Amino acid sequence: MKKLFVFLCCLITGMFGYNVSNAQTTVIRFMVELPGQGISRDSAVYLAGSFNGWNPNDENYRMIREDSRHYKLDVPCFAGKNYEYKYTLGGWERVEKNIEGKDIDNRKFTSTKRLKIKDQVVSWNVPAPKKETQDPLAGMLSNEQIEQMVQIKDSITKNLAPAIPQLMGILQKVNMNLLADEPDLALGKQYNTEAVGVVATILESLTNTLMKVMDVLTPEQKQKMRDAMKNSTNPGDLINMITNAKASTTGK
Repeated sequence: MKKLFVFLCCLITGMFGYNVSNAQTTVIRFMVELPGQGISRDSAVYLAGSFNGWNPNDENYRMIREDSRHYKLDVPCFAGKNYEYKYTLGGWERVEKNIEGKDIDNRKFTSTKRLKIKDQVVSWNVPAPKKETQDPLAGMLSNEQIEQMVQIKDSITKNLAPAIPQLMGILQKVNMNLLADEPDLALGKQYNTEAVGVVATILESLTNTLMKVMDVLTPEQKQKMRDAMKNSTNPGDLINMITNAKASTTGK
């Protein structure tokens, strides 16, 4: 659910930023050297910057491994435009830092033809261990409530399954039009309209699902969740509370 939310935000940001006509594009090659022994094959290095909505784990900007310490990636950019970026290991909690472990300024460049950028990451941020938070619904849900929530979740997953590939297809068309020698503004607006329609359908479906879940909860359980949300700054915590909720040991 969280990845879907991030993807939708990045897509919408890209759509509203579509106002480029007759723009020339060029490909920038990024090459980076990692600190220490580098990272394992199971890990990944990402570029996050103004060219992809600062998404720290965008699979389209996942770098190509040469060895444990060296990675590269070719990125299409608009020629003559100023960009900023950083390297991550898939999240802002694992972003590059300076040798003292402190934040660094955004890296910057101006895109030019055949530009090659060589960087060196000196250290990564090491996130502090997460503190366990009390689930407001812990031990309050009955087995019947859990079963109902599972059925609702399965239903929304089934209903959304066709929409995600459709949205990805539209995004691909948007990208290809932007990268054309002469982007078609009218065609871009058409793709934007198509994407907005799909996004609206997804959001409506998610809202309807949450309404059904709320119908399953008792007034006491809702009050517990309201109290927990008062100290929350992340709207996604509501979904986390519901999906992580466990049945009581005495529930029927």
